[in-house]
Amino acid sequence: MNPAVQSPPTIADLASCLDCAEPLAGAADCPRCGRPHPASSGILAACRPLLGRNAVAAAFYDGPAWAKFRPWERRFLTLVGGRVRARRQILGHLGNRPDARVLEVGIGDGENLDLLPSDWLAYGVDIARTQLEACIARFPVMSGRLAHAEAEALPFPDATFDACYTVGGFNYFADPEAALGEMRRVTRPGGVVVVADERPDLKRFGLGHLVGYPAYDAWWMRLVGLPADFVEMVHATQLDPSLILSRMSPSARRQSIWIGLGYLLVDPDPAWSQA
Repeated sequence: MNPAVQSPPTIADLASCLDCAEPLAGAADCPRCGRPHPASSGILAACRPLLGRNAVAAAFYDGPAWAKFRPWERRFLTLVGGRVRARRQILGHLGNRPDARVLEVGIGDGENLDLLPSDWLAYGVDIARTQLEACIARFPVMSGRLAHAEAEALPFPDATFDACYTVGGFNYFADPEAALGEMRRVTRPGGVVVVADERPDLKRFGLGHLVGYPAYDAWWMRLVGLPADFVEMVHATQLDPSLILSRMSPSARRQSIWIGLGYLLVDPDPAWSQA
């Protein structure tokens, strides 16, 4: 067969065993340890039982609360310049390497896919299976390119992707530092890793926090659709993205985005945009 017309590899072709890291090479069971990695409805199962913050986040995105809250997310994007502009502030840092193979961690229902170059081959993981199903419904080409997996345990060999990125959600990963390490690991040497999210300290500027009554902020956050355990997680977050970046990749950079309401972490390579 002419390589130019071959089908792209599925995510099972690229994946490795969650337990022993043996490449699956498309097999449903690990050829070394036998651990099953079934695929159904175009989604590879590569996720251990969710615990802690990941369990809270998955329940939110898998349940009805996300649909109630999503209009507020869209209002936020409108405030910072609109969906396309807000997301291109981030995706533009992935560079312009032709025919790139990229991984989105926390792909959700695929909000960023239509903003990627048409010749790129996109794959995605998420802890919310319903969001992966919604992604395939919106973009049928993603069937076979998605995995139910955690950012802290990406089911791929080292250097599988040309770039890896995540937009939103990083603040509430169970272990953001481990997730960043995994993103770096599965990205080729010199490839770009990009992380973007809202400032984790935005809660401090809520009216309730400013007047010394944070319970008010918790009340209105529940009112707009966030479950109580998710609100509690938001208020408990003490993340310092700059500190994580300085430990993980001192040569990387951080910059402000979304009119100062968000941040961007970029672990770049000058050759990426020149390749």
